[in-house]
Amino acid sequence: MAKDTLYLLKPHFEKEGTERFCPDCAMMEGYLATYPALRETLEIVYVDYARPRAALVERLGEDHQNAPTLILAQVDQGAGPHGELQAFNGLSFLTDARPITRYLAAAHSLAAPL
Repeated sequence: MAKDTLYLLKPHFEKEGTERFCPDCAMMEGYLATYPALRETLEIVYVDYARPRAALVERLGEDHQNAPTLILAQVDQGAGPHGELQAFNGLSFLTDARPITRYLAAAHSLAAPL
């Protein structure tokens, strides 16, 4: 069975000469730590901060390189839990941590963010 694919930035990267991290990706890492069984149900891909992010561009095009991004294994014709679902190239996807955690919560009967 195909898995949903979660794209996250690698935890540490340099920007403007300073080591940084992505707050939304850190939130996703926290959600995965809280619900470790999710790691078994998702394919997790870590991408570099620098653009273009080839793994995302290949699937979603130049305009959709945000991380975190969750690409659904099955095309969803609906609008998603809160109308946040996007579509491109025959794929359904969500970007940003809160919409992704709301989707995962609904799909896996887990706690949702406020």
